[in-house]
Amino acid sequence: MSGTPRREAEIYGAGTPAREAMERLAGRWTVLIAHALEDGPTRFNDLRHQLGVSAQVLARALRDLERDGLVARRLYPEVPVRVEYELTELGGTMCPVVREIRRWAEEVAPAIGEARETYDRNRRS
Repeated sequence: MSGTPRREAEIYGAGTPAREAMERLAGRWTVLIAHALEDGPTRFNDLRHQLGVSAQVLARALRDLERDGLVARRLYPEVPVRVEYELTELGGTMCPVVREIRRWAEEVAPAIGEARETYDRNRRS
């Protein structure tokens, strides 16, 4: 058991691939984007409206996901230009994790709301 902290530091230390993958999944928009793309290709503006995010923030998040090989961008040379995003095969591996995170969030949301109310009430007192 004494080797465990060193092994974890080697696997999950700053800059390691496993740490970077966890940080990508924990990114503010990753789970929401993955969920939105789970059903197939989606246009940029549809994603933006569905997620309620600015174009700049969404473009940056999608670019990061594309760089990591999780999302593919497809440009259609139409007028106006149409751009769609979809999960890659690698990106699709996030879906079971994303579904579990969503299930957990839906399950604990009421308890979190109650905890916040209690905390805020106690802070005001």
